[in-house]
Amino acid sequence: MLDEISDAEKASRLGSYLTSLPAGMALKLLSGVERAVVAGEEAGLPIEFIRQAVRPIARSLEGRRPGYATAQRRFCLPFEGLLVNLRTGRKIPGLVPRASINPVWEVLRADLLPDTFPSLVENVSRHILHGDPEALGASLSVMRQSAARALLEAEARAGSDPGYREVLDRRLGGAQVRADAVDIAHALAIGDDILALSEKLPETIEEFDESCLRLVRETYDRVYKEAPDHSLYIAFAVMGRMEQPWQIMRLARSIARQNSDLLIARTDLAALGERLLIQSEDICAQVCALRPGVTSLEPMAEEVLRLANISKGFREEIDLVRYGAWEKRVFAVRQKMSTAIGDHLARFERDLHGALPLQQAGAFGKAAISRADLSKRMSLEKAEKVRASFRFMLATWARADVLGVSQIYRDLRHILDTYLALYTEALITELRLAATKPEMEPPAAAFAAELLELLEGEEAAALFRRRVQVALRETVGAA
Repeated sequence: MLDEISDAEKASRLGSYLTSLPAGMALKLLSGVERAVVAGEEAGLPIEFIRQAVRPIARSLEGRRPGYATAQRRFCLPFEGLLVNLRTGRKIPGLVPRASINPVWEVLRADLLPDTFPSLVENVSRHILHGDPEALGASLSVMRQSAARALLEAEARAGSDPGYREVLDRRLGGAQVRADAVDIAHALAIGDDILALSEKLPETIEEFDESCLRLVRETYDRVYKEAPDHSLYIAFAVMGRMEQPWQIMRLARSIARQNSDLLIARTDLAALGERLLIQSEDICAQVCALRPGVTSLEPMAEEVLRLANISKGFREEIDLVRYGAWEKRVFAVRQKMSTAIGDHLARFERDLHGALPLQQAGAFGKAAISRADLSKRMSLEKAEKVRASFRFMLATWARADVLGVSQIYRDLRHILDTYLALYTEALITELRLAATKPEMEPPAAAFAAELLELLEGEEAAALFRRRVQVALRETVGAA
């Protein structure tokens, strides 16, 4: 791609400029480039260089991407519901990272269908340009079916020929991408059915209700009779459009005519449950890999909440048989998450005392008085750890029971409530009695106010800030 631009310095400058573009502008540029390719007007443009620079920006966007419908984009529509932005671990059935599209496309073009795929792409591009929907639909159907057959034949050969498998993995970029290619092939093989069903369903399925279930079941049953090897991808495609993907287990229940995971696990639709379980296990593995006291849980809050929602939803949709394989895996994830989160929060109380230190004062034999220790500079590092830990707790509080950390959260909330009440009163007293007043609000006061806002809301924090300002202005006469 760099060879499209002979001057390395120009290439570097262009790359820096492209990667700094706002998402909207980047998508407009990518759309223009794609339009030029479709029209055959790309001569002189560093097409691949621009694509490689801009695509990471596009991948950062959620949902359907606006832009010009190139042959490749049209080709991908049947497996759009399988696409994810990143691969987070092992291969997950029915999920395809967007980064796998180009390697699969290139292997089809250069290796599997070198004599026909380029002309198929050209035909589709021409029909897009001329706005001929009937011819476009027919050409896309032929293109997808040809690609599906070629990919599945290549996979079958790779299964029996280690030498060919090694070559294919090298061309695609690894065994996981080869597995992605198989997922793509199955979806392409029934692409017309997937797209016809998609037109009947909401773009985002907020609730997989009876009407949605009936539509999906009808399509699934028909495809199962005609092409049973591909029928599972009806469910995968729909699953990708769900706000609550665990609700796809309603389809599995409907087909198995049972709620038991043991019976569902014996059907082809067991792969739907596997996908949910593997996603949970992968998120759990990421959390367990973080080092307590070194890396914060806060950036993982959204993923942890997703894990908890999957676990809760999975249990609600099917009956997990006690000591069954799926029940054991769900329970193992809960145990690991409880331990990992507990390990991360074990330092919370110590960090809180370090960020907002108190010192004990009083004569021997008399009750000690807690005084805010303003002689020490507030530890910004410990304050950040407390802040991040508490934000993580708040973000995941509603699913604490699913994560097995309800008691941990309650205990830490009590510790924070008690200590913060003690510290804020001690701080106000210390500021009132100070012989030399600080010129501005101490960092400890600002941090205490921040925690109060998280705990009790803006009103409580505002009241505390006003009391701090009064204490800073107050002059206490000698007794």
